[in-house]
Amino acid sequence: MSFRKRTAFLGTMVLTLGVGFMLGQVGKATNDAVPGSADDPVVTKSYVDSKLAGGTPGTAAGSFAVVKMQQGQILKASTEAGLEVILRNGTATAISGPGGGLSDVTAGVDLNTGNAVATNHLLLFARNDGRGLKITSGGDSYLVVRGAYTIQ
Repeated sequence: MSFRKRTAFLGTMVLTLGVGFMLGQVGKATNDAVPGSADDPVVTKSYVDSKLAGGTPGTAAGSFAVVKMQQGQILKASTEAGLEVILRNGTATAISGPGGGLSDVTAGVDLNTGNAVATNHLLLFARNDGRGLKITSGGDSYLVVRGAYTIQ
């Protein structure tokens, strides 16, 4: 074997071993975390759900939650992302904001302050500008809600 071929072969072997060693170290660094340690914490489903919800009360984006409310309570959007609400039972009135009312998507109308909210109609709160829904019936009222909200 010529000197040139031996040198090329030796260089290739050194390069291969070096790259292999470095890849092994990278893999080792990412797999050294001990389950349950600060580097790889073990968490419960309820903890993850609470973090996805972005605080309480509220729901994770994309999921619906059943909300129980009492007479006089007001539900409002708590983020700029908007809110979807369906009044399942009881009675409620709309509270509009400076930017407009609540969009009753089912009826295709805009609800302003004092307008009655129909049950089983999908309502959209387009902005977090004071728009809300006030429960007017006595007893428990149930709503289906998607998005972050607050109850006052």
